[in-house]
Amino acid sequence: MRFMLAERGTPADLDRLSAGGYVFDLKIDGIRALVTVEPPGVDERTDGAGSASAVAMTSRNGLDLTGRYPELVAAVQQLAAQRSGVPAGGRLVLDAEIAVPGPDGLPSWPLTHRRTAQRSAGPQLARQLPARLYVFDLLTLDGEDTTGWLFARRRAALEELSTTWPQQVTLTPLSADVGPLWEMVVEQGLEGVIAKKHESRYRPGRSRDWVKIKATQTLSCLVGGVEWAPEAPTEPRSLQLFLVDPAGELVPVGKASAGVSAALRPALLHGLSHPPLIVEVEYSQVTPVGVLRHPVVRAVRTDIDVLHCSTDQLSRSAAP
Repeated sequence: MRFMLAERGTPADLDRLSAGGYVFDLKIDGIRALVTVEPPGVDERTDGAGSASAVAMTSRNGLDLTGRYPELVAAVQQLAAQRSGVPAGGRLVLDAEIAVPGPDGLPSWPLTHRRTAQRSAGPQLARQLPARLYVFDLLTLDGEDTTGWLFARRRAALEELSTTWPQQVTLTPLSADVGPLWEMVVEQGLEGVIAKKHESRYRPGRSRDWVKIKATQTLSCLVGGVEWAPEAPTEPRSLQLFLVDPAGELVPVGKASAGVSAALRPALLHGLSHPPLIVEVEYSQVTPVGVLRHPVVRAVRTDIDVLHCSTDQLSRSAAP
């Protein structure tokens, strides 16, 4: 089964999408996972009646996540066991995000990355960095393919199922009123929302029925270095980004791809040949070690000087 993927939108699209029959799902900053549950005796990894359901968790790039999150496997087996008496009981497939909450209870990408980097997790790691499964879609229920159901029907079925789910498994918040949800995203520094057409089916691949809108922020950064493509020495591959601290020292904040639009490319190449080059960078958040997440070059700034690339921008962008 291939994942359904969202097109990219901007906050300016929120009102239009709301008027167009979309509802809004909170975007969890985690690891996308297809969770497949086979009832006992169906999958060859089980030992017949009375054994636990077989659970497999697979990422978008085909990575087997099952051994990395044993506590989630146990939780999914528990919810499957609670449905063992259902007459039509059978295969269950969920579309979800795996994330490790931080001290504030919100999904934390740095903690999730630390956890996922371990190919297997023992009890100690599971206790130190406990994960949660944030479910947002239903692809198979009791052996029946539900991808042809309208989203409203799939969501209603998920809400009914979730009434008995264990603590580690939860539904993502969904609302037809995007205002309060978006306000929470901005105030809490969350990643964004996914707008979903209420009357849409689950179609593998990218679709305008889902629109991803991130609550991104921008910084003016100084380009302090460039990585050139080995196969084309005159083609920039990535840009090393820096800010300037109050003492005038350069502070590295990560790398951004040098892939830009055709309209922006001449200005970028000119700036690389005639430094200093200052770029406007869009990003989702700053990691605990001070590196920008998902930095994207949006503009070349010739109207400001290096002093505008200050670290003060970070505190200003973090303010509510």
